[in-house]
Amino acid sequence: MEKRGLISLRGVLLRYLVQTVFCCVLALLLWFAALMCVINSGLALPANQAAQACQKAAQDVLPGMTAATFDETQLDSLCRYALFAAPDSSEVLATNMDAGHLQRAMENRQGKNRWHFGYTQYYMTSKLQDGTVCLLQFDYAVPYAAPALRGKLPDVQTVHCILGILLLVGAVVWSTHRSRKFLARETARLTEVSRQVAEKKGVEEIDFSGAQVREYAETLAALQTMGQELTASLQAQWKMEQQQREQIIQLSHELKTPLAVIEGNADLLAEDEALTPEQREQVEAILRGTEQTRTYLLKIRAQVQTPLKYKRP
Repeated sequence: MEKRGLISLRGVLLRYLVQTVFCCVLALLLWFAALMCVINSGLALPANQAAQACQKAAQDVLPGMTAATFDETQLDSLCRYALFAAPDSSEVLATNMDAGHLQRAMENRQGKNRWHFGYTQYYMTSKLQDGTVCLLQFDYAVPYAAPALRGKLPDVQTVHCILGILLLVGAVVWSTHRSRKFLARETARLTEVSRQVAEKKGVEEIDFSGAQVREYAETLAALQTMGQELTASLQAQWKMEQQQREQIIQLSHELKTPLAVIEGNADLLAEDEALTPEQREQVEAILRGTEQTRTYLLKIRAQVQTPLKYKRP
């Protein structure tokens, strides 16, 4: 059997792994391209946009204000702030933070950096003209460009991470499905050949080629050898049975003549009226025996003339 161009099961597994890695890399590239498209279309902003906005506010906007002239509209909407009366004060004069973010800001001022589920907050501090301190809080995350969408729609970065996970899962599922179909075709080919061999079909009627995996091709070659041996065994059995049938038919023919002679002589003896009752009984026993023997030979001949249950291989 031709084995050039075959791949081993180890090669199939390696090809599956390489194919899966390639699909995952392609999925990640598509994921990143989708993120860039969302940002370039203006629907979302870069992840460092909030940091830049807070830096600009801390350097250019807040130093020119006081607590009385503080105007939060001068700050970018990406900046969360908390205004404190003094650097070491915990009195909040004004804030746009919710309770959770404000609690984290207070912990940061106290040096308690606890872990919280979600994004990590970053901070900048700016001192106003009258000594008031403004603590700016921001995230490194991709926000919506429109402030009205923030907090109402699912977070861009979270949605995009879910999309990335779905792309990776889809890549693995597609690669696995493709490899499964390939091995399923190989297994189906092996199963079909095994079925044909089990049905005692002639080796010349069965196609033992078509496997692409080396181990499957070797199995098909073993099935071909087994099929050849089975065919040879069936041929020998067929010949032996044919010989036995011919011998039985020949024997039945040879027994006809002596049976006819015995029966003829017994009939002649039966016509003799001088036979004693004991002799007549023996003659009738001979006649019954010859008749039973003839019937038995006819049955044997009818059986051996019945066609074999299977055809000649």
